[in-house]
Amino acid sequence: MLQYWTAILTEAAIFSVLALGIDMIWGWAGDFDLSAYAYFALGIYMTIVLTVGKAKSPVEYVLGLRLPYPLAVFIAVVVVVAFASIIGAIALRSLREVYFSITTLGAVWAIYYLVENFTPLFNGYNGVYGLFDPMGGGLSYAAYHYLFLGFCLLALFVVYLMVQRLSRSPFGRMVRAVRDDERAASVYGRNVFWAKYRTYLFGAGLAGFAGGLFAAYIGAFNPLDWKPTEIFVLYAAILVGGRGNPRGVVLGSFIVYVGFVEMTRYIPSPAARPELGPALRQILIGLLIILMLKFRPSGLLPERLGTDGTVPRRSWRGLLSRSKPLSLAGEVESTADSPEGTAT
Repeated sequence: MLQYWTAILTEAAIFSVLALGIDMIWGWAGDFDLSAYAYFALGIYMTIVLTVGKAKSPVEYVLGLRLPYPLAVFIAVVVVVAFASIIGAIALRSLREVYFSITTLGAVWAIYYLVENFTPLFNGYNGVYGLFDPMGGGLSYAAYHYLFLGFCLLALFVVYLMVQRLSRSPFGRMVRAVRDDERAASVYGRNVFWAKYRTYLFGAGLAGFAGGLFAAYIGAFNPLDWKPTEIFVLYAAILVGGRGNPRGVVLGSFIVYVGFVEMTRYIPSPAARPELGPALRQILIGLLIILMLKFRPSGLLPERLGTDGTVPRRSWRGLLSRSKPLSLAGEVESTADSPEGTAT
């Protein structure tokens, strides 16, 4: 049972990193991207082929190097960002809203069928495998997964701090300004394309990094494990936690992947219909998205209306004026402190 929960929490931590990257593209910049899972899969493939060595017939795949795992992950992230720079330059240059989403969806399906059918790339349908104990140390199976869970939680914590700091930075505020009103941002001298493009590349880099973590966790990957529709589970996690709020994204990822994806595995399936259980899981996740959009569209931890996506700081005088709107707290405080305010 302990190993089972270790596996669940490890997956939740990895997909939380991926969800943070998607939220930067959608929650910050407002672009509904459907290609993030392709970057995640590409990160897995690249990490494996850079660490397992040369292919032995009849297996075929590119590179086949034996690099240290950290270096392989770094190169995989660089390759993912380079690939995303091409798609982002095409999709973000003149496409918005549904046209952007359709373009990224077409890109992910093109990559999927290329990987599936072009065997010399990543061994086609059979995929790549053989990544065992990339952390080193010769640990047992159980000890390795306990250690790797701690490593994934540490990686998630570092990524969360980095994303949270970036969210509160002038860049994060500028990206949100572009999301809310592109014309107004451009009038004030902001380069709309460049703001969205940098955010897109940063989100793709986090997807590639999550893929590198997942490669070390699972050790193998093939097109059967890669379902482009999995992206909607990640969007469900972002909706549950709170779009645009890194803390909410992490919370929503753990709720969805632990509470819905894993717990629904216990749904019984008739012997004649073994596919009924997985289908019911997808139905429940779809219902979760519908209910959240209906009753709590901003999520459990919604993005605040402050300039950096967090709760604006308030003094004790502002906290006493609870009847005032939050946006007027600063005005109330400044009025109370000014000579004119005391006179009136």
